[in-house]
Amino acid sequence: MKQQKVTLADQCSDIGWSLTEVLAQKHDKRLWSLDGGPAGLPEEVVGQMLASGGGSVSYCEGGSVLLLMKAAALEALATRNPFGDRVDAVNRYLEAQMTILAEHTAEIVDTVRNISPDALARNVNELATSTTLASFFPRVKQAFMLKLFEHLGRDKLADILLAFSAAPYDYRAGWPDLIVIRDGTMKLVEVKTSDKLLDSQLRFARGIGTPMGFDCGVVRLKVAKV
Repeated sequence: MKQQKVTLADQCSDIGWSLTEVLAQKHDKRLWSLDGGPAGLPEEVVGQMLASGGGSVSYCEGGSVLLLMKAAALEALATRNPFGDRVDAVNRYLEAQMTILAEHTAEIVDTVRNISPDALARNVNELATSTTLASFFPRVKQAFMLKLFEHLGRDKLADILLAFSAAPYDYRAGWPDLIVIRDGTMKLVEVKTSDKLLDSQLRFARGIGTPMGFDCGVVRLKVAKV
């Protein structure tokens, strides 16, 4: 008996994510546009649509959250750095640091839970001046990180880091394309055109997205018939 093919709709239903289809114009293999607007990559086009009316959008597949967690945990990461090097703590990937410093997870998470807004802002600024991080995360913006911290708060951010620390190399990937903050709410949005959710995205949904109570969804662009 032939096994039924799993669709994107099936996946979204299974993990509790919304699925919204948006008609758009496809210009070539990569570029799309909406309602005659400027052509861009799918996530850019959807991001502009979701930001209309004053929303803030980060196009970085979770990069803003990962760097925000690092900024909030920086004092502990620097103190426990095996080389005694704060610059290394700034530049090294968070998944590597949480793996190397696994025995200090509770201390690192507690640092996030107790950081002051002023200290967080200083650390975010310190990360923003790193050319290494800028090359790794070119789309992450300092202002959005601060807005994200204001929305999440210390406890929520600490809880996310604790969940992340259970499998740092697994959870470094799979974050949705967009983080949208608008009218006091936050939504994580994955943008698709034809493919299904990847294993890493399903793992994120089940390990972080759903347990953390995030509002997550998929927007799929479909070619509008002329």
